[in-house]
Order: sequence, then C-alpha cells, then structure tokens
Amino acid sequence: MKQLFFSTIVWLLSPTLALAGNGDGPVQPQFYFFTAPIVSNTQYYFNWAHLSACGSALPPPASYCNTTARGGNDTGFGGELLGRRGFGMGIELGYAGPDWSFSGNGAVGVGSVNGSYHLFGRQSRRKVDPFVSGGYSVYFGDRTRLPSGFNVGGGLNLWFIKHAALRLEIRGQDGISQGGSSQFTRFAAFRFGMTFR
Repeated sequence: MKQLFFSTIVWLLSPTLALAGNGDGPVQPQFYFFTAPIVSNTQYYFNWAHLSACGSALPPPASYCNTTARGGNDTGFGGELLGRRGFGMGIELGYAGPDWSFSGNGAVGVGSVNGSYHLFGRQSRRKVDPFVSGGYSVYFGDRTRLPSGFNVGGGLNLWFIKHAALRLEIRGQDGISQGGSSQFTRFAAFRFGMTFR
C-alpha cells in the first residue's frame, strides 16, 4: 500500500515538474506550503487504576486522567495541476500532531490526492482566487497499518504578485484510525501559507 501511494505521488508530480515554467499550457502547475493550528477530537484514555490521583491536590500525569487537550498543529506542502476552466488535481504531504510539541507522540503523517475547483479559473488578472477541494487521504507514521479516510476544504489564494500568493484555507481530515498511537480520529486545520505558480 505504501509503495502504491508513493508511486502515485511520483507519477503525478512528473508532469507538474515538466510544465513548471509554462503557464500557458493546458494545465498550470502550482506549489504550496502551509502551517496550521488544528482543532481535533483528541482522546486520552481514562486510567481507572489511578482514579484517586485525579482528585488529589497534586496534578497527576495527563495519562492518568481523562483530559481533553484539543489543540495541535498541521504542516506540509503540496502541488496542483490547474486546468483552464478551474478544475484541478493535486497531491499533498504533511504532518499532524495533537499538541504543539512536534515530539511525534500521537502524531501522524498525512498524504492526500485531491480534486479541486477554482471559482475564477486561471485568470491571472484576478487578485482573489477562491477554491474548494476534497479527496482521498492516507495516514502513516509509527503504526503498523495505513488507515485511509477523506478530506474536504476550501480557501483563498491572494495573489499579491504574479507568481506568489498568500494561501488561507480550512481543511477537515477524517477517518484517522484509533488503532496504534494516534490520539485523534479527525481534525480541522486553519491553514496559512504561500502558493507559487
């Protein structure tokens, strides 16, 4: 499964890299990176053996009690081939964690293959480029299997110069398995980053 996913990424990137300097072809390549705070359904499991510690004056370790830390981070990069009528296809790789430590505790890698639609097509004279996207996601990392799910989202590219834009996006990921070490099964990311074409 891993080999198939990464082979698909390489196959999809090949025409993107070949067309990178040509904005007038049937497709236009775009590349982006992002970082984002997330809101997730983080779950820490209650340890009944340490029930008395949860009510004590001294703060117990987080693993002893049912805490509800919901924040975290999502960061990554991607590429997209955008057609003249605004329809596109892209791939993305990222990292998501249920806290801000970047320690890898409960974190997952996220790979996505998406379709997208840019409302105004490829009209470079427009400064505001709203879009929607969605597709297939696979989650990987310190686990023995590759659960898959889906993602949906939308946002804006704000083209302040011809070849670079501020990227603002909301993306929801779902279907992350509770098997293994991940502490969440879904999250919403409030992304900001840059897009280049």
